Amino acid sequence: MYLKQCCNLLEQKGFKIAFIESASSGHLSAQFSIYKNSGAEILLGGLVSYDPSIKIKILGIEPQLIEKYTAESVEVTTEMAIKGKDLFDQANFIVSCTGLLKHGGSESTHKPVGTFFISIYHAANIYNFQYLIPGTPEEKLQQLTELVAKELLNLM
Repeated sequence: MYLKQCCNLLEQKGFKIAFIESASSGHLSAQFSIYKNSGAEILLGGLVSYDPSIKIKILGIEPQLIEKYTAESVEVTTEMAIKGKDLFDQANFIVSCTGLLKHGGSESTHKPVGTFFISIYHAANIYNFQYLIPGTPEEKLQQLTELVAKELLNLM
């Protein structure tokens, strides 16, 4: 519901978007590319930085930041969005995503499976969001996509 509205509004406004993804493994980029014209008109591209080594080597995230806060944290997600702007400098929106789609990573009682961190870089500002999404991995990704689209609509 929100995804189609968001893609249409991005296209109408002539905005470009890019994604720096970890937990979502490219799902957000894929979903924002499937609507009529939106792939060519709004999506610049994306980077899947699932493993922390990619965050460090390609994005230039400081290893100490990951060690201190974990790869699945608001601090790392924020830095991913900022570094993403260097890669996709033509983008009006950079959306970065980390989290716990499945068991593992930095899972804890305070950060259970289903926890996601989203940072949106827009107009030199960072907007951070945290969600706890239930369901299967596929259901979580669908809900996450809708939540991201809703936040983007609110920012536009």
